[in-house]
Amino acid sequence: MKKNDRPIFENKSLVIWKMAIASALSWEMAKITGSYHPYLAPLTVILCLKPLLDQTVFFAFYRFIGTVFGIVLVILVASTIPINGFTLGILILSGGFIAKWFKLDMAAIEQVALTILLVFVFEQKSQHYALDRIKDMLIGAVIAIIVNVYIFPSIFVKRATSAFNEYSIQLSSVYSELSLWILGGCDPVKGNEYEKQLKKSLQEIQQMKKDLKKTSNTFGYFPFCVKKKTNLKEIYQKTKQISKCYIYLLEVAETFKDWGSSGTMKENDKVMWSDQMKRFSKKVADLEKRHSFSKDPLLRISLSTEQQLHRYHVTLFQLTEQFIHKSNSNPEKTYQIL
Repeated sequence: MKKNDRPIFENKSLVIWKMAIASALSWEMAKITGSYHPYLAPLTVILCLKPLLDQTVFFAFYRFIGTVFGIVLVILVASTIPINGFTLGILILSGGFIAKWFKLDMAAIEQVALTILLVFVFEQKSQHYALDRIKDMLIGAVIAIIVNVYIFPSIFVKRATSAFNEYSIQLSSVYSELSLWILGGCDPVKGNEYEKQLKKSLQEIQQMKKDLKKTSNTFGYFPFCVKKKTNLKEIYQKTKQISKCYIYLLEVAETFKDWGSSGTMKENDKVMWSDQMKRFSKKVADLEKRHSFSKDPLLRISLSTEQQLHRYHVTLFQLTEQFIHKSNSNPEKTYQIL
């Protein structure tokens, strides 16, 4: 089973390129606007640029709020107090709790403290530092966002598509492997390995879903990005279907493992369920073109009249037994089960 533990939008080379381009542009823009401290703009760029689009936007916002907050506080009192560690501590303490009172995010509180420190020191030596810090920080933040959104924007869609295709191929392979495993009698040792791998893949896919949703929503705030938002939403819907498949496999793998260990699994049961997994394996390819399986009948398993009478009781018994087993064997994960 193929493993993929990298975030879908993690691309170090691309981030470095964006960082270099945005830093150069922001420095020159700061100089054009008459800044005495043009390095403050690329400093903001370097801090704000993140692999995920929403992280860049939110960090830029918190940095702006925190910077303005800190500068206002220092400007009000800096000229009347001496520069020493005690007064610096008092200012940071005051600024931090005022920001907390305004219910600012922790990232904004950190920017308040950083701004207080730097403005507290440099404003005494340069009367332009506070104004330059606000202006250049805003220039850097805006350019960081613009570069991250509009420079190579198709990379987001390409990487998301590539990641989905990898998981789709992997899922088809998993169904095939489980088909052979069932046909061989559901060896419990191999079953434990499958469960471990399935859990890891499911965690990765759940994180991928979150990243896709956040990035898609963020693209919606910018002009000329509607197509990117639509493309990412489509991949998100397909990824949701993939995650449902992994959840299903996790649920049935444990049942098959117990069934195989019980010694009551007949040869025709093995063949029947092995064929069912093969059918799923073939149908997974359809997910690349649509958001769900094709409408033709997928379930090839039938129950006798006697089995039909007990199906609900047996299903409830099985689910309840698994719940109790998981709760007792791993109490700290009970809330995750719920």
